[in-house]
Amino acid sequence: MQSARAHLEWLPDASGRMTPQDVMSSSRWQALPGGVSAGYTADAVWVRLRVVWVPDVSGDWVLRLTNSLLDDVRLYRRNEAGDWQARRSGEVMLRSNWEIDDHSVVLPLKPGPAGQEWLLLRLQSKNAMSTAVELWPRATYDDASRRDALSYGLYFGCYLLLILFHAFFWRMTREAQSGWYLLYVSVNALTEMLTVGLPQQVFDLPMTLSDPLLGLAICSSLAVGLQFTLQQLELPPDWRRYRQILLPCAVAVSLISAALVLSGQYAAGVLLVQRVSMVLIVLIVATAVRLLVRGHRPARFFLLAFGIFYAGVLVSYLRNMGLVPPGLLADNAAALGTMIHMVMMSLRLNSRYDGLRREKEQAQAEAVRAVRALNESLEDQVAARTTALRKEISRRERLEQELRQALEMERRIKEEQQDFVAMVSHEFRTPLAIISTTAQQIAKNLDAAREKTLTRCRNLREATGRMTALVDEYLTVDRMDAGSNAFRPALCQPGTLLESIRAEWPAGRVALSLRALPVSFACDAGLLRVALRNLLANADRHAPAGDVIHIQAEGLADGRLQLTVCNGGEPIPAEETGALFQKYFRGRQARRAPGAGLGLYLVQRIAAMHGGEVALTSDGSQTPITFRMLLPGQAIEGQRTTTPA
Repeated sequence: MQSARAHLEWLPDASGRMTPQDVMSSSRWQALPGGVSAGYTADAVWVRLRVVWVPDVSGDWVLRLTNSLLDDVRLYRRNEAGDWQARRSGEVMLRSNWEIDDHSVVLPLKPGPAGQEWLLLRLQSKNAMSTAVELWPRATYDDASRRDALSYGLYFGCYLLLILFHAFFWRMTREAQSGWYLLYVSVNALTEMLTVGLPQQVFDLPMTLSDPLLGLAICSSLAVGLQFTLQQLELPPDWRRYRQILLPCAVAVSLISAALVLSGQYAAGVLLVQRVSMVLIVLIVATAVRLLVRGHRPARFFLLAFGIFYAGVLVSYLRNMGLVPPGLLADNAAALGTMIHMVMMSLRLNSRYDGLRREKEQAQAEAVRAVRALNESLEDQVAARTTALRKEISRRERLEQELRQALEMERRIKEEQQDFVAMVSHEFRTPLAIISTTAQQIAKNLDAAREKTLTRCRNLREATGRMTALVDEYLTVDRMDAGSNAFRPALCQPGTLLESIRAEWPAGRVALSLRALPVSFACDAGLLRVALRNLLANADRHAPAGDVIHIQAEGLADGRLQLTVCNGGEPIPAEETGALFQKYFRGRQARRAPGAGLGLYLVQRIAAMHGGEVALTSDGSQTPITFRMLLPGQAIEGQRTTTPA
């Protein structure tokens, strides 16, 4: 964007009949340091802009005037023959007939031949003759136009939210201040939208409708704004006469100004409102300062919230009257001050309503307490008797419930003890019978062949191992159910532990594979031995006699120890896989061999006590039956051991 400041000259045309040749030959041109600022004038204003086109300039350009309410805009430019050609825009035309759809006047320009060129603008408006002149490359203007549309959308979207919120708020509360604030915000929003030309652009409003509508909005804002202002100032009772004089005068000025606008004297009506508003602003601010000195608390917030708003309004009025040149701050001072003011007032009204609501609730609470005080003595007696009776009933119900729970627990414990005793006696009877029979055979035939003696000794060892496993299972369950001392971790050598467990089985039955094991590992070696022994015993029961059971132990990179037990055999039924780790559960295949149904239950409990987990990773349908146990632990830095698989 190129500002035309320091390249502009202007010439007033009171007659309105001067031609481009007349104005170019005139000697009354005056330099413009900024934009055009002629106030409310009926004269036509000529603006001369000197443009120097450089040889390498390319692309389309646009000429933009920032004032959205210019009635008649004419751009004069020489053609190749040297004659002046005019292009017209402004509110005298419907917005749909403008060359570029925008809320303000924008005229496209084609770059001329290299060198200096004069552009002439002829401006007329019943609104304030205040505008900046800008030259934009077309692509840059298109981007800025989209950002401008987004900014206006957000700005007036905030206005819409304020209006909708306070409309709902007023409908719910029916409070007078909320209603006046809703009217106050609506009038200001309508004035702002018409001032920037958005309704005219969106709805293609003709000037004969939009200008009277804007003038009436400005006129009504005086009376509505003063009414709301005096409400927020909360004048003391001794200032009542001051209010009774000031408000009717403002209403009278608003009506007179509206009559002037409707009769066609737009500038006279709007100027009257703006000048009276400036006087009222000074008067109201002086009143607020005086009340603040007297200790009037509402005056403090009033000066803050309305001071920002009044400052923006004054700058806007002075710009309209030609006393302040147009610019970014002057053009947006009123909008910025108004938005800040609206937000602060919304917060103030919400806070005030909350205060009123709390006072109402407090008054209602006091009334309720007063009513309750009349019946307190009787209610206290009834409540005391009722409370005592309820406590007695609750105590008896609690005792009855505790007694039922105790009886049920005793019954379950007795049943578990009976089942446990029956199971233990049954499980121990078989290996004891084998031991007794084998011992008798050895005693009767001491001179038997060596092979028979070895077989009988093997039977003794197997029966003893079965009893040892049963004792381990029962004692381990009892130990883990005993309390917090069941788990006693310490450093152990996992390789040595696994080798010792494998040695408990016949040669060739169990194959051990160690991969990257830590030299030391934190665990409860006794419990871990029981868990591994139970996994191997479970695999031994299900694997065919000639098959090898595989144990693989591996130290993972994250410090965990992974133990995997694989064996062949019949697949585990799918309906049994979910119950494998339940206490006393024995599947159809396990019922053909002795056992208590505690092996896998103990494995899961021991893994959980170590903070790990155990799971069935293969049920034997596709690959061998596989159980995997993961144990977290802190590996000791040192050498890792590896043996071939």
